[in-house]
Amino acid sequence: MGSMRVTARLVRRSVRLLACLAPIFGLGCDDTRLDPLRCYTHPCGAGYVCTADFRCVPALDGGAPDGAASHDGTGLDGAAGGPAYDGATIADVSLIDSAKADAPAGLAVEVALDGASPVLDAMPSPMLDAEIDATAAAPQDVAIDMYAPDAAGTCAIDRDCSAPTPYCLDNRCVACRTSAECQGGTPICSAAHACVSCAQAPASCPASAPVCEPSSGRCVECVANADCKAPTQPICDGASHACVPCTRDEQCAGGGPAVCLYHLDGRCATDAETVYVVSSQTAACSDTAAAAGSALVPYCTVQKGVLAAKAKGKSLVVLAGELAGGFLGVALTEPLTVVGKEAVITPEDFSDGIGITSGDLYLRGLTVAGNANRQTGVGVNAQATAGATLALHIDGCVIRSNPGGGILLAGAAFDIQNTVVTGNGPGQTSGGTSFGGVRVDSLAAAGPARLNLVTITDNLAPGLSCAAGVQGTGVLVTGNSAMDVANSCGITACTVPGPTCGAQL
Repeated sequence: MGSMRVTARLVRRSVRLLACLAPIFGLGCDDTRLDPLRCYTHPCGAGYVCTADFRCVPALDGGAPDGAASHDGTGLDGAAGGPAYDGATIADVSLIDSAKADAPAGLAVEVALDGASPVLDAMPSPMLDAEIDATAAAPQDVAIDMYAPDAAGTCAIDRDCSAPTPYCLDNRCVACRTSAECQGGTPICSAAHACVSCAQAPASCPASAPVCEPSSGRCVECVANADCKAPTQPICDGASHACVPCTRDEQCAGGGPAVCLYHLDGRCATDAETVYVVSSQTAACSDTAAAAGSALVPYCTVQKGVLAAKAKGKSLVVLAGELAGGFLGVALTEPLTVVGKEAVITPEDFSDGIGITSGDLYLRGLTVAGNANRQTGVGVNAQATAGATLALHIDGCVIRSNPGGGILLAGAAFDIQNTVVTGNGPGQTSGGTSFGGVRVDSLAAAGPARLNLVTITDNLAPGLSCAAGVQGTGVLVTGNSAMDVANSCGITACTVPGPTCGAQL
């Protein structure tokens, strides 16, 4: 029984010694802690002696183990003729159980420990683990393997680290390994693996947010319109710092005609796609010069400008000033946008202001003002020729004082919004129907038939009359002679002007 107690004590001490020898194998023991089996910082305990390499070992040579008188009372320690221990010679002749086949199975690790430092140095960590795992000390092995390195800032895996340096890189804890691990006002992972403001490394912003906003330190898509390169997203939104489509002409100031094509794709129009028409009363213009239609040499008449745009494949005509005569009898083959910059079209005597027979026409920001004294015709006359497709879009226009009536629609799809039709008529359709403001003489086979936020007032005949039902929202119809809205239109007009009733010019 005495020998078994000695063996058990030696096993426990050997395992403790193995745990603190772990730094030899990179297992993370803290060599600054007080270690009962190391004696370079404190004396060994009772029953141990300090070796030349500062190890506490059982005091076997010169006394009984652990301070006992002897193992079995026969002078095991130092007795010349003492009995054998587990089949070996006396304990102080050889290392305990060293290379003895008859050693207890639980002391397999002790064989390695008792083999002296060169043996431990040569033993790889997996072998040492295997030795420990073979004994009852396996939980101690787990503790050794899982123990985080004790040196501040060092690590083996991420869970050895914590905020603000939660990532393990090259055995040290860092704030980031890549910029994907940085956020907010410090989005860039620096060469020192710290999250920093983009102001410290502006060239490091990603392609998805290539611009540095110094005030916040964030990488953003844009801080100015010049940062937005996509034609259909030319505007830098001040709140989100994202490139977005334009929504009004002022956003496109400083380049080309300063026109936002928000009804198409949200791009700012360019000179290359634009024909210019300017009143001869306000600027030099020409209908015949080789450069006619350019920003420097605009056309003088609207008819010339529109026909030139059709011939040259231009998609935009920009009008400015008081213009004598509009354009008539135009059959478009490609969609055309006509935008007014404080432009007023005055129809010629006995003539309509705008006449379109086919194609897709968008009018914005124009005033078509007739003259009763000269007996001018319809303000906007959109009558499709037989077999033709016609679509008319009117936005933000004023159609006023045209004796032939305000707007006549026959076989045309239409979308009219934010527009005033006032003081027109009485006009008459080819079928003899009298109208003043808007007359829908026949619907197109396909396409919209829509009025939205339209004001139809004080016309000298029915304000709104229709051959069939149309869609109407926020249509203000009042003060027209004879009748405001024909029942056949199928809409209920509003009567009090406001944000949801009538034009918002």
